[in-house]
Amino acid sequence: MARKCPNCFADVLASKLLASNDLECPSCGRPVEISGWSRNISVLAGLIVAGIVWRVVSVHFFAQPGLLGWALPVLFSYLAYSLAAPLVLVLTGDLHLTPETIDTSQPSHN
Repeated sequence: MARKCPNCFADVLASKLLASNDLECPSCGRPVEISGWSRNISVLAGLIVAGIVWRVVSVHFFAQPGLLGWALPVLFSYLAYSLAAPLVLVLTGDLHLTPETIDTSQPSHN
């Protein structure tokens, strides 16, 4: 699944969304970034999935005495979050242009 560059509408591979923090359009070379709402949606979806997995695994391992009773639900919910959040980010990742960096070292000429 590919995303479109907001500047030139060239395809940016969805796998690039997960691989780098410094994204550039392969066609025009402009820096792009994942929008904030896409990141928030993926984090929220990951937390929901992790909570569901934690609840199901907690019920299953409730009778286990000792370490397994509390460690396995935490481990499995962590793994579920680690899979769900990037998957949702790839599916809902919206790109926008990175704000241009402003050089503040030189005074303005007003």
